[in-house]
Amino acid sequence: MRVGTLLAAGQDCDVYEAGTGKVIRRARDGRSLEREASVMRHARRQGFPAPEVFDADGADILMERVVGRSVSREATRRPWRAPAYGRLLVELLQRLATVRAPGWLPAAEGAPGNNLLHLDLHPGNVLVTGDGPRVIDWANAGRGAPAADVACTWLIIAAAPVSGPVRRAGRLLMAKAFADAVDRPAVLPYLTAMAERRRDDDNTHDAERAAIDRLLARETATSSPRLTPKDSTLKENR
Repeated sequence: MRVGTLLAAGQDCDVYEAGTGKVIRRARDGRSLEREASVMRHARRQGFPAPEVFDADGADILMERVVGRSVSREATRRPWRAPAYGRLLVELLQRLATVRAPGWLPAAEGAPGNNLLHLDLHPGNVLVTGDGPRVIDWANAGRGAPAADVACTWLIIAAAPVSGPVRRAGRLLMAKAFADAVDRPAVLPYLTAMAERRRDDDNTHDAERAAIDRLLARETATSSPRLTPKDSTLKENR
């Protein structure tokens, strides 16, 4: 694969220009990204807005160059739109909840089920384009219950630290709109399980862990003590 100019650098992958309309996503540690590429192909075949994959070879994925800004950046530029972006995340999770996972995809711990889960669908991984949203970075994808994906997104938008008063205000509005649009009692058991997963992540800072604890304490205090997982975790649009 022909590698061009570095376009973006994430926590563990870099993105390079690779010709007209294409980029290469490369794992910095050299690990294989072929499973991630297969997940993206599967999601796209089922009608979910993942980028198109052209080829995969070891640590490289040759894929569609998505032109757009992340929801995170858009919410910073236009904080009054933050509630709408919170609802957009819910809509994307609703769509993903209809996609069954391929049988070879590993199960997500603590969330038994057979649906395709992104497990990192947060504002930084949703790009707003002229053709609608695109969901990127499928490295954490697994198989399980859709409520687990809802819980992961909720934890990130409610607890991940952001800098600056405008960004913090926008994130609060986004988190509230998101939480108001989901079936909170149904998600809560998975929220607890996914919180443990998030706490154990080496990229999670102490401030985020403390915010996760506050979220769990608040939601547990206001919910029924006899909660069980449900298949339906997202409210119907009204």
